[in-house]
Amino acid sequence: MNGFFSPNNLFFRSLSWAVDIVGISILWLFLSLPLVTLVPASAALYQTCALCVRRGESGAFSRFLRSFLGNLRQGCLLSLVVVPLGLLLLLGQNVMAAAAGEVGGYATAALFLPFGAACWLPPLLGRFDFPSRELWRTAFLLALGHLPTTLLAVLLTAGAAFACLLCFPLLFLLPVVLEIALSFPMERVFRKYMAK
Repeated sequence: MNGFFSPNNLFFRSLSWAVDIVGISILWLFLSLPLVTLVPASAALYQTCALCVRRGESGAFSRFLRSFLGNLRQGCLLSLVVVPLGLLLLLGQNVMAAAAGEVGGYATAALFLPFGAACWLPPLLGRFDFPSRELWRTAFLLALGHLPTTLLAVLLTAGAAFACLLCFPLLFLLPVVLEIALSFPMERVFRKYMAK
């Protein structure tokens, strides 16, 4: 009977993991609402998912808040670029989808690189200390140098956003699930460069 009430049994570990997933997703959603805080909130989400949720480290909420506050100033400045860029890309994608023929296909493909670089920004901000200009440069280099990972990040991010638009309650689950999924290939890329 003592084994059932142990905090290390499977039931309580699973319950703790589920609370972390939903709680961190809600925290990310709440802190992203002003839009100007989208990048620091996303950086904190990635760092927390890669280091706490995925690896089972304790203190997920405190790590999220420390990362958010530590990256707040730089992240807000990045958000002032990323949010309008995202809106332009969304508008551009709609225009390109309406364009018929080969030109529309090429133009849509041209949107891939900026969106791919934007997918690398929060993980880079959450895991490393870069000046903003170097952060952008590194994001574009990683987007180009690791096209399969970038394509996966773009497809998963767009898919998760579309799923949340169709079913609002998924916002309480998908942000963390998305970042856990992205952390596997992205951490592999980061480890390769950290080893050098």
